[in-house]
Amino acid sequence: MAGLKKLGAVYLVGVAVAVAVWFIVNPLLADAVDVAAVWLGLDVLMAVSLAIALAANAVRKRVECGGDPAAAVTRRYLEANVAFYLTAAVTILFLHNWFSLLAEGTDSLDGNHQAWVIWAAVDTVLPIIVGITGCRLWREASAD
Repeated sequence: MAGLKKLGAVYLVGVAVAVAVWFIVNPLLADAVDVAAVWLGLDVLMAVSLAIALAANAVRKRVECGGDPAAAVTRRYLEANVAFYLTAAVTILFLHNWFSLLAEGTDSLDGNHQAWVIWAAVDTVLPIIVGITGCRLWREASAD
């Protein structure tokens, strides 16, 4: 199980770094590279990373929150809940925009400020939550 967790951790951290770096540098490369094609490839990796992160954070939430409902709120309880619900929110935003993009094509982004704002939010928060989840999985696998 530790090997699988480490593999997932490496994937999550790799996707987090790739999305963060590409989000930062893509305006500089707009004339040299087909930015939309790179994003379409990253979108698939992002979808898989969100599925892994959502599953990992759901398991952690269930473990941390499965005790006495009258118990005091601990740091671990709070971390598990924040990670799960933030991952769920980013997943919903990502899937909404991604499905719209797949259905309507890249021309649907022209003048669509709402879509650009959602993409900016996703491309900012996804690397953080996916990267943190990957690091946590690595620590858990190393402790096993």
